[in-house]
Amino acid sequence: MARRPAGVRLRLTLVSLVVVGISLMIIGVSLVFFVHQTLSSDALSTITRQADTTAVLMREGYVPTNLTTAPGTVIQILTTKDSSLVAHFGAIAEPTRPVSNAQPPPYPEVVQVPASGVFGGSDGTDLAVGTKVLERGVGTVNIFSAASLEQVTGPTRVLELSLIVALPLVLLLTGLIAYLLAGFALRPVEAIRAEVADISSKDLNRRVPVPNSGDEIDRLANTMNEMLERLEHSTEDQRRFISDASHELKSPLASMLTQVEVARAHPSSADWNKVSAIVLDEGNRLHHMVDDLLLLARSDERQLNLDLTDVDLDELVFAEADRLKVAGTVQVEIAGVSAARITGDREMLRRMVRNLVDNAARYADSTVHFEVRIAGPTATLVVADDGPGVPEDKREEIFSRFARADKSRFRRTGGTGLGLSIVHEIVTAHGGRVYVAPSVVGARFVVELPTGD
Repeated sequence: MARRPAGVRLRLTLVSLVVVGISLMIIGVSLVFFVHQTLSSDALSTITRQADTTAVLMREGYVPTNLTTAPGTVIQILTTKDSSLVAHFGAIAEPTRPVSNAQPPPYPEVVQVPASGVFGGSDGTDLAVGTKVLERGVGTVNIFSAASLEQVTGPTRVLELSLIVALPLVLLLTGLIAYLLAGFALRPVEAIRAEVADISSKDLNRRVPVPNSGDEIDRLANTMNEMLERLEHSTEDQRRFISDASHELKSPLASMLTQVEVARAHPSSADWNKVSAIVLDEGNRLHHMVDDLLLLARSDERQLNLDLTDVDLDELVFAEADRLKVAGTVQVEIAGVSAARITGDREMLRRMVRNLVDNAARYADSTVHFEVRIAGPTATLVVADDGPGVPEDKREEIFSRFARADKSRFRRTGGTGLGLSIVHEIVTAHGGRVYVAPSVVGARFVVELPTGD
């Protein structure tokens, strides 16, 4: 059985504990070091000041008979000649002595002080030592002032023990708070997850709750709702597409079946040449429609592979213009066509131009107008007609599959609503765009394609 990974809430709690734990350890060690150094510095300052004060008194030429010392400190005055004890003031609760190479006798006998600083005592207790050399008055003497650092190590030890007890409690409290806060922060995410888990393809109109907090979770909820909206529209488009495709495929099939059934029912009076012509026409219509659907399906699957070559766009336009002239249904204007070479798939581009031309010829009252030009890295193709035009609110929708600006008119003219959607897919695959431009009369379709230079 696969091990279930830890949840975000637990991971956030563990990360908080690690970060806070490391931070508290650094702060604790720094605090202990700072307190120890501060107390040691204060002790050394105190005894140094005592040695200086004693030296000031002895400059008058006499040895003090009584000196007041700070608690836990001692002052000794020794001759520099033989280190004999001249005077002694104060006491240390646990007698100790500085460590020196000369191995001086234990306190309170005469001691030899090597220098000012902190030294290890014979009983393991450190001493803060301050010395002062005086060369006036009673002769050259060493004034020695010392204090046990027990008053430093004691508070430091208490602080260490306090931190050892307090840090686990702080970590425990931090973990509890982090766990609760993570749960509170992730509550909207859980609400989003629960709502999404309950949404099926039949109720894509539902939306996840938005916390309106302005943070990442708020943006996640809005993004999720935007995705659900796109899925809803996509599902609706697919359902409509299937419905329209079924209807469009059914029409030619029904026409063919009707003609054949009538002819079989009255074989003696049937005009089989006419029947075969109708069946062939409807079969070709069905073939083209299936071909269009397959192209759109490949486009949806990002499998619209292009065979890129140099293509003269003006030649494709001239070929379609000649086809219209032969048909003789409309007048053709090609004065605005100039040379334009682009990089693209010749057959795809030919199909794109033909669909635009068929659409224009279907609705033109009398004239279809062509323009081809190049401006910088863009080639522009314009196919316009003088028909009823496209309403402004339909200019985007018209490129959707089976879309019709006027459904009855499309039915009358035999349009399937796939031609312009195929134009859109082919142009998009070539990195261009197609749109309906404003026009005083009729419809004006504009295609902009990169030249590939």
